[in-house]
Amino acid sequence: MSTLSTLLLENGLPNLRVLLIEPHRNHRGVWRIKFSYETAEPLSMSTVQASTMASRLYKIGEVELADEIDDAIKNAARYALR
Repeated sequence: MSTLSTLLLENGLPNLRVLLIEPHRNHRGVWRIKFSYETAEPLSMSTVQASTMASRLYKIGEVELADEIDDAIKNAARYALR
């Protein structure tokens, strides 16, 4: 079973407190999920990668973080339809 720190590392994210998780459109117009930190530069990942990570977070009991990611994915999908 994975731990939170292992799962974050596998997805290229630091094990730091996340201030904000939000949809973000990159310079190519593709919606991604951005993770903003107080003490580090923001990082982003594809919505597919974020969805997979959220599923794994639910499995290890990290429901709050998984819910925030799922909300950002839903918003990105809604924005993409505009």
